[in-house]
Amino acid sequence: MKQAEIEIEASRWLSARDAHPPSSQEEAAFNRWIEADIRNRVTYLRLEAGFRRCDRLENLKPVDRAIDPDLLRPHRLRIRWPLALAASLVVALVISAVVLVQTQMGWQQYETLVGGFSRIVLEDGSVIDLNTNSEIRVRLRPEHREVRLERGEARFQVAHEPARPFVVSAADASVRAVGTAFSVRLHDSAQVEVLVAEGAVAVRSSRVPHAPPLNAGEAAVLLPDRMSVSRIEPQQLARRLAWTTGKLQFRGEALKVAVAEFNRYNRRQLKLADASLAELRVGGTFNATDPESFADALASTFSLRVEPANPDAIVLRPP
Repeated sequence: MKQAEIEIEASRWLSARDAHPPSSQEEAAFNRWIEADIRNRVTYLRLEAGFRRCDRLENLKPVDRAIDPDLLRPHRLRIRWPLALAASLVVALVISAVVLVQTQMGWQQYETLVGGFSRIVLEDGSVIDLNTNSEIRVRLRPEHREVRLERGEARFQVAHEPARPFVVSAADASVRAVGTAFSVRLHDSAQVEVLVAEGAVAVRSSRVPHAPPLNAGEAAVLLPDRMSVSRIEPQQLARRLAWTTGKLQFRGEALKVAVAEFNRYNRRQLKLADASLAELRVGGTFNATDPESFADALASTFSLRVEPANPDAIVLRPP
């Protein structure tokens, strides 16, 4: 099948799945299609990333969100050309906006600004979610796949290729995987955090020459003289990866921790006017780029006072 035909088919699937939750039969048909050819997966994920990033495409859907029942019949050419064309154009724009540099050695550089998020689909079908204020460099070679996390945080869904390892390096640590899902965060202090959602990874560092492998549901923090490993429950795993959906989740964390997380995503910073507020315990799910709503929730729950409008900061004061 030609690439143009794959893009058309991918746009049809995207349109149908966005209009209504798929039935079990539709989901099975979609899975068969996406697994039939790696080009199907790569094209669909790229198209979906562009579609989700551009709210303007919402105007291309019918008001009643109805879908032609014949839309997904095999070999039918009754295609929603405006959606297919517009979505393809958006993908091109998204990709061109994210790829900043391609060096002579084959490295590609991707970067997000404060409050930004990018989903990058590599040629091998691997998917990288790049968190706020983050930067990576990627190089795909026949014998291996390399990623360098220069700053920030990224989640990796690695396409399974046993003969072609996928290695992520951050500071002096490297994380090696074949087919798995994991995230890596590089702190300003050069501390490295690794969280494994699926499969297993091998961690190597000059700090810990003989570190044991990390399995699904495990997290590691590389400290100056050792690697600290802990088990992560499914709910905690979902909470720590909520940023991939633009959310922040808290379950009893200290307010100072929640404030620090919000400040990663926003130029308008939250500030505590009194140290007595730092240890208040907070919970809930919030939009990462909406600190104003978070401040309003805190004011309502703890009777805090929010300082009048300030372009640079949202200051919270005791009652």
